[in-house]
Amino acid sequence: MKKILDNIKYIKLKDLTSPFIFILILPFSILFKIINKIKKRELWLICENGRSARDNGYHFYKYIKEKYPNDYCFYVIDKKCNDYNKIKQYGNIIQFKSFKHWLFYLSAKFNISSQKDGNPNKPFFYIVHVIMGLFNNRVFLQHGITKDMSEWLLYKNTKFKFFICGAKKEYEYVKKMYGYPKEAVKYIGFTRFDNLHNNKINKKQILIMPTWRNYLGREKNNLAHKIIFKETEFYKNWNKLINDKQLIDYIEKEEITILFYPHINMQKFLKEFKSTSSKIKMIDLNTDIQQVLKESALMITDYSSVFMDFAYMRKPIIYFQFDQKEYREKQYAEGYFKYESNGFGPVFQNENDVVTQIINYAKFNFIPEDKYKNRMEEFFEIYDQRNCERQYQLLKLKS
Repeated sequence: MKKILDNIKYIKLKDLTSPFIFILILPFSILFKIINKIKKRELWLICENGRSARDNGYHFYKYIKEKYPNDYCFYVIDKKCNDYNKIKQYGNIIQFKSFKHWLFYLSAKFNISSQKDGNPNKPFFYIVHVIMGLFNNRVFLQHGITKDMSEWLLYKNTKFKFFICGAKKEYEYVKKMYGYPKEAVKYIGFTRFDNLHNNKINKKQILIMPTWRNYLGREKNNLAHKIIFKETEFYKNWNKLINDKQLIDYIEKEEITILFYPHINMQKFLKEFKSTSSKIKMIDLNTDIQQVLKESALMITDYSSVFMDFAYMRKPIIYFQFDQKEYREKQYAEGYFKYESNGFGPVFQNENDVVTQIINYAKFNFIPEDKYKNRMEEFFEIYDQRNCERQYQLLKLKS
């Protein structure tokens, strides 16, 4: 009840119509389920966040449509977003938050998503799934490998039917600490990992990807919390890095491009970042970030789990963690993954050290040190291009 009361301030007027839509659609969904059963077909509904087709959801849907085109499978996305043109070629597309989305969501054998959400209305379905324990047929493909103690992903806060893991240590940690039933947590690899093999690397491209801070600008009744973003340590440190004179002199001399891409939840602040160099480019949500990940030779991040994809590809990583204490207190408590002993690259709290390491990696052809490469190989026990197939067979077996 306390959790509900704490989150009431984030509920919008349109959320209040959801119970009425639910009551209206429910009889039709029951009828639809009966029809599907008579026709001996299973409805699988796949989604990411409703605005994208570039993550585990997209790769799984693409796999099904190419290998099992007759399966009764649908993808949910806002048809006005840029990624719609990427997914529409596979057909069976449903408009996000439409009445058809409601109908199919309530009728599906499996609701499959790379996000905790992916449903027609987040606040309402939190009540339905978690508090009431209904329609818990959700398969969580994940967006990034879980490495911290993320309370919002505990079983008591999600009630997922399946929680898919991409690494062995992650699987062991989630299974032990997150409270899921024994058979709910599965280590079969991320579906998008199938696309991370045999990459052509651009040795003239570096990627900077800071993660989000939930204490900076969460929306409240359509208005951001009153913070002066340029006074935050987040802004000061990252903006200082992309304006470092030594770094700029080096990349301009070597004709290296740096791409700066903050987490989706921090993109609202992208316009605040400016660099004095034309070789440092700000990129937004219209970018195919997985393609950028595959091409880039080096990644600089703080705590973003996206570095796991980079490590999976055996490429060098630098961690810039200037706010360790604040991040652990306000965002995520540390889990099984210790950056100093388990990380895939050096950890720095000072911008000058980061710049020095960037230049060192560039001078030595962006090759990670042996100790980090060994950690990468040990962390990903499953390393092949059969992740989608394992996911597919798991759901078929449980049908």
